[in-house]
Formats: sequence, C-alpha cells, structure tokens
Amino acid sequence: MRTLGLIPSCALIVAAGALAVAACSNGAHHGSNGATGASPLSIAIAPSAATVALSATGSATYSGSTRFTATATYADGSTADVSDAASWGASEASVAVAQGKATATIAGRYNVTATLGSANGAADLTVTLSGSVDNGGFNGADHGKLDGTPTAGQSPAIAYPLDGALFPINLAPIEVHVQKSDPSQTLARISLRSGPLLEFSFYATCHASPNPAQFPNACIVPITGAFADQLAGASATSDVSVQARLVAADGSKLGESTPVSVGWTRTGLSGGLYYWTTAGKGDTAFNTAVARYDFNGDATLPSIYLSSDKAPPVPAGEQQCIGCHAVSPDGQKLAFSLGGSLPGFFSLFDVGKRAAVATKTNARFVNMTTFSPDGSLMVNMTYGKLALRTADQTVAVVQSDLFAADVKESVSHPFWSRDGKLFAFVSWVPGMYGALDDGMHITGDMVQGGQIWVAGSDGATSFGTPRLLVPRGASADGKSGHSYYYPAISDDSAFVIFNRSACNGPANPTDGWGAGACDGYNDYSAQLVLVPANGGAPVVLDKANGTQTWTNSWPRWSPDHGTYRGKTIYWVSYSSRRDYGLALKGSTDGSTKPQLWFTGIVIDPAAPPGADVSSAPVWLPGQDPDLSGPRGNHTPVWTAVAVPIG
Repeated sequence: MRTLGLIPSCALIVAAGALAVAACSNGAHHGSNGATGASPLSIAIAPSAATVALSATGSATYSGSTRFTATATYADGSTADVSDAASWGASEASVAVAQGKATATIAGRYNVTATLGSANGAADLTVTLSGSVDNGGFNGADHGKLDGTPTAGQSPAIAYPLDGALFPINLAPIEVHVQKSDPSQTLARISLRSGPLLEFSFYATCHASPNPAQFPNACIVPITGAFADQLAGASATSDVSVQARLVAADGSKLGESTPVSVGWTRTGLSGGLYYWTTAGKGDTAFNTAVARYDFNGDATLPSIYLSSDKAPPVPAGEQQCIGCHAVSPDGQKLAFSLGGSLPGFFSLFDVGKRAAVATKTNARFVNMTTFSPDGSLMVNMTYGKLALRTADQTVAVVQSDLFAADVKESVSHPFWSRDGKLFAFVSWVPGMYGALDDGMHITGDMVQGGQIWVAGSDGATSFGTPRLLVPRGASADGKSGHSYYYPAISDDSAFVIFNRSACNGPANPTDGWGAGACDGYNDYSAQLVLVPANGGAPVVLDKANGTQTWTNSWPRWSPDHGTYRGKTIYWVSYSSRRDYGLALKGSTDGSTKPQLWFTGIVIDPAAPPGADVSSAPVWLPGQDPDLSGPRGNHTPVWTAVAVPIG
C-alpha cells in the first residue's frame, strides 16, 4: 500500500504560464489546538447575544445553559473555530463558561468573553427566571384562588418593605408585610417582577404579626434568603416590583395591592456591627449590653458581646451600666463608659479575649472614644475636652485639650476616619444656644447648638488646624434653627454624615436626661444629613429619614463601599423609632424603643446638586429575640472584622 504524502498547506499552481498562490487552508494549522502558536487578530463570538431561561434543579436552586462559538481571524484573513482553545470568562461568578458552554444560575444581564493570545471577543447573555414556588404549608391546589380576577373594593396594602428600599444581597430572611383588606384573608401570593428578567411568585399561608394586638389584620410572608441572589441579579439593571394578593380560604375576598418598587444589590454588608442595647422581654441578667453582628459569617442573628452584669464593676452606689462604646477599625479593641455619663468611668477591652485591658473608675475619666486607624491610640472626650491617649493598659495621655487653641468652645463627639486622614468633632457652648451650664449637663453627650468641625490628621499624633464644616444653625436663645452633631466619616474620607435636630421641638420630656429639643441626646426630630468632607451644601436624606419625627440617630458608615448600577454605594446604619412594617409599632414621641435600620447611599455624579442620595431604609433582621417585648437598639459602630472570641 502506498503512503500518501502530506499536502502542503499552500500549493503553488502554474496555470496558463502564470504563477498563482492558492488560498491557504489555515484551519489546518490554526485550529482549536493552536498548534503553530500564532495569535489571532480578533475573535468573534456567536451568537452575539443569547438568552437562557432558568429552570429549577433543586430546593431554591436554578440553572440553565447555552452554547457560544468563538471564531478567530488571523493576519492572512483565514478563520478558525477556537472555542476549545480560548479562555472563557463572564462578568459575574454566577455564570460559568467552559469551551463555549455557558451555565447560569442567577437571573440578570451578563457579558461573556473569549480570549486567545492578545485577541478577545465578547457577547451578551440574558438570564431570565419565571415560575412560582409554594412556601411551606401552602396547598398547591389553592393556586387558582389567588390567580383569578380581584374582587372590587378589596385592596390590601404592603407595609414592608418600604417603597424605594434597597436591600443588600446577604440580608435574610426577607419578609413582606401586607395589611389585609378583610380579616378572612389567609392565603397570599407575592409576585416579584423586574422587566424581562424576573417574573416569579411565592404562594404562602399568612403568618400573624408578633404583636397581634397592634396589628390584628397582618399577613406576613417570609421569603427564603437564598432568593436574594435572584433579586440582586435582576435588580442590577432595574428595580423589582413587589405586589401582593390575598384571598380567604374559600376563595372569596380576593384583593390585590398596589406594587412597591424595591432594589437589591450584590454589594452586601460586611464586617462587624457593634451596637448598644437595653434589656427586653426575657432579659433579666442585664440592663444594658453591647451586641454584635458578624456580616462575614452568619448575618441573620446578633449575639450579646458584653452585658452590664459581665462588665467590670463600678464603685458602690453607682449604676452598673455600659454605653458610649467604640471599636477599633480592625475590631481588636472595644472602649466604653461605665456607670453613665455623669461619673464617666471607663474600660478598654481586648475583643478576642473578652477581657479588660484597663479599667478606670476615676470620676469623669472618659465619656466618648474614637480610635486611630491602627488601634494603637484613641481620642477620648470628657466633659467637653478631647485627649489623645495610648490604647493600652497604661491609657497614658499623649496630648490633652486637642484643638483648644483654635476652637474656643467645648468639644465632643470625636470621630477619626478609617484611613486616618480626617478627624471630625462637634463644638458647643455651655450656657448658650439653649445649652445648660449647671455642672451636670456639660458631659458632652448633650451639645445643644452644636456645629461640626473637621481637621486633617496623619492617623497618629499630628492634627491640622480644624475648619468649620457645618456652622451651627441654632438661634441665640436655642428655640429655633437646628443643632448639628454625631458626625461620621466614610471609609474613603469623601463624605461626612451627621445628625441635625430642630430646636423648636418636639422636646423630649419623658426620658429624664437630655430633655432639650435639640441637645443631641435622643432627640425626636433627629434626621440624617450628608455633606462632602471637603465642604459644600449639606443634603437632608429625606428617603432615609421618612416624614415623621422617628428619632433617626447616630449614623455610622460601613467599613467599605462597592458599586451598584455603575455608581458608588455605601451603607449607613442608624437607629430609628419608625414602624417595622406590621411587626413592631414605632412612635414619634419616644414612647417606643429604637431599632437598628440602614440605608444605601448611592452616589451618582450626574445627579443635580442637593439631590437625595439615600434609599428608603431596611430593618436589620434578628435584633430582637422577641418582638412582643423588644430590646432598645441604638448607637451602631461598624468595624472591618468581628474578630473570633477565644
């Protein structure tokens, strides 16, 4: 048998005396194995746009796939299929691509890429999810009762989530609170829609409110936290419309709510959130405590880090309570006051060991604290003065009366930026602008007529000359205008968020401490306000504040920031006495305990000056073991890590 020789890839052909070069069969030497190592000039992916419909593959799991082809074009004009040889990728980890096969698990719009050598190509992938699921206990045979034509006059209303709210992807569980239009309604359908990407329904049996006397006609529907992945994927381009239907068990009284518009973002909560809490129903061992969330672990439930009964004891005759806490940016150190504002006793804790490094029961030692970026130093406030100290067992004074040469007023509410570049504080004048000067009300937690300053810093022992960022707005007699206080600086030192309170009320006569309308202590009219750290017009965050005097207080930034729809997003936590849907009644007069909420701050460079950059707030799940007797949750402090406790 004769062996065939190899045919050259380019054959010279003589025809009619003329020499011609035949077309090269580049597919033979530039094939999918890339044998010659030649790099293509370009890559085209086909199809240029594809759509995948997700299908259920298991409990709360969805998947779908499609195939792309990558075609390379070389310098000599030849082409080849390089789907097997190319390196494939996608804009999100929820889309896996191998040899051109794209497998998706989350609804959304994605970019698929193929790269070989220095050439690359791209295609669009749209992933959709439609369908429904029955929550536990729902009889699938009852779908028809909720899918018909609504009855005239039946209009239930969604009380939570709030219209315009923005949720992080790692917040769970998600609850929808619906006010029934008729007490007989016991079955629910929650529909979630986002353009062509998402059309999904949860069928469920109504859960009652944990406070049925306050909300006798509530229907609460939990949605699994795992579904937040789908909501965040679909919401990356447009909001999710949330709409509820309720019906009686016999199929009558079918009503449909007006939808609310809600967003979800892949930028989740991170780090550790330490907050002050007061005893609730069932808490008999302590009166106050510092609790914490670990958002890098189980983000659904907090734990009590340190309760008053486990804190260092105060001298006989003083109240055993803790508060005014601060945590170092790395999460390693916790500082707090003991015994209340008047005595101002102090303790510094090693967080991991849950043990005191130093405790000082000297009268008027420390009221408030902020740490340097590395946690080695701290600035303490005591009765209107700031002192720089070492954050160790010596608690030695490095500098005292910071900024006294430039600010001829009492100072308080210190905040050192996470990057160490800026330092913020408040000044006020005892005896002026409504502030008392009786020796008792000058502790520094009350700052009627407060104004906000910032100073440059090297993150250690050097501070620049302070500049007035937000001048006071209170009148000379303290009966009109605003007081400004509780400043906090974003992780990148770009923004300062703070509180303002109206000096014309309402006042706070029920607490017995900080009764002034704008003294900065538990003020009913407190609102969140944002200002660029380099100066500018402050912007009242109306969407975060709401329309009532909810005591929106003590805003604190997340330890990092991310992106949402191509814009920068920050999270801000704060306390508020607003209603938590149909689960917990709020108040505008301070008669209920505060809860922790947070808002997304989305910075759009194209927005007009003065635009509100906040979102409607979200309640932090799990903060109360029993909502029928809630704890009072306040003064959140956000740190990069919730360190393990040994």
